[in-house]
Amino acid sequence: MKLQRSSIVRTRRFSHRSESSVCGLGQRGDERGAALLLSFLVLIVIIAITYQIHTVTKTDARVTHNEITRQQMDLAIESALLQVLEDLAEDARAAQASESGGAGDPAAGGGLPGAGAGGAGAGAGAGGAGDPAAGGNSNADAVDSQMDGWYTPAATTFGDIELRVFIRDEDSKYNVLNMLSPDEDTAQAAVERVARILDACREGTDYDIGASEAQDMARAMQDHMRERANSELPRPTLLSDSEEDDRIGLPLTFREFRALEPFRDDHFWEGYDEDENRVHSIEAYLTVYTSPAMGEEAPGVVTATSGFAVNLNTAPRAVLDSLLERREVSGRFWEAVIEYRNEEEEPDPSMDEAELEPLLDEFGKEIFKKKIFDTLDELDEVYEFTALLDSAKSEVKRFLTLQSNVFEITITARLPTQREEDRLLEFRSRREQEEYYRSGAFLERTVRAVYWRAPGEDDVTMVPLVRWEVLEQAPLQVLDIPSDDL
Repeated sequence: MKLQRSSIVRTRRFSHRSESSVCGLGQRGDERGAALLLSFLVLIVIIAITYQIHTVTKTDARVTHNEITRQQMDLAIESALLQVLEDLAEDARAAQASESGGAGDPAAGGGLPGAGAGGAGAGAGAGGAGDPAAGGNSNADAVDSQMDGWYTPAATTFGDIELRVFIRDEDSKYNVLNMLSPDEDTAQAAVERVARILDACREGTDYDIGASEAQDMARAMQDHMRERANSELPRPTLLSDSEEDDRIGLPLTFREFRALEPFRDDHFWEGYDEDENRVHSIEAYLTVYTSPAMGEEAPGVVTATSGFAVNLNTAPRAVLDSLLERREVSGRFWEAVIEYRNEEEEPDPSMDEAELEPLLDEFGKEIFKKKIFDTLDELDEVYEFTALLDSAKSEVKRFLTLQSNVFEITITARLPTQREEDRLLEFRSRREQEEYYRSGAFLERTVRAVYWRAPGEDDVTMVPLVRWEVLEQAPLQVLDIPSDDL
């Protein structure tokens, strides 16, 4: 019996040790599973951190690349701008040389663009910018027209960057500062003139401005400038501020009016409507830049230019047609003026035109030599002008000049974003090409600068009025004849 009990005791002890061993193996297995799960979680965290580092690094690389690209585009634009300024100055020097052998001292009224005197609203009397003696000249070098090299938009390249240079003379537009004339009748006439331009500039398009809205817009501009102290917009301190009347404040740019009622963003939009009509910004017809002035401490430089008259050779139809009321001068007369300056000039018999290589515009079309008004007296060649009364003829000439002083320079830099095989290289019309360049197929940057070409005793000075302004889109050229768009 004792032997059996000891065997049972040994058997129970063995069983107890076996159960303990099994329990130990289970605990170690659970610990190994937890370690595996923890390792997996750590791996996920490491992968997430690595991916985040990769994403941030890649984003920084893209930002750096985009910044380098933008800097390259800005440098290309700056290089083109410097060349344009030199070309405009050289054009004025040619006029100065022409004047020195013809009409006499530029400071006397003829000569270099901008040699007239007076501020906004000047020219209403004798000797202003609209006076024939100030604007007329028998030499084509002394006038500015659509035949000048700066007028035709140019395309060039700067490495892989495509550049488009578009110059528009501000003297082809009407200056809204004339609405600040101290003479109430003159100021009111300017308001009516601005309203007529706004009414006509988009006529026949889906973005037409009605006569009533145009009146409200013109009046809003005048009130903003006359009561600048009461405007909700911040007022900067300018050299043009008057100590005698602190209510009047001149705008820095025309786009300052964009913040006023009843102006809308689409008033400054350019493109094509649903019927494929060209729609231009109101900035293509109105300006605030054509009456700049310098302090008298700058010797040899005129202190002001007029800004009253518009350039007969470059002003759009909507501007010309709105200078005077229809009861004074019919629209048919201004239509005849547009037709005259688009007639082909007879070839010079002293030159062999056949040997000259034809000039092409940015769309590949040949540029033929068109007529220009060398003097205001050349208006007599327009039949409709000869039919006007003498008083109407004088009134017409009073609003016209043949020289341009201030230039808006718009330079667009483009980098293609499509593969070369997907890019369009041939176009059926100007509209198709313009819309393609505005379709988003390019990385684009458009910069505008406004310069006053100021004459001096020794040389021409290019004075910046707007040094660098980034635009949302490139402007379209205002065409004299819509059929040229095809």
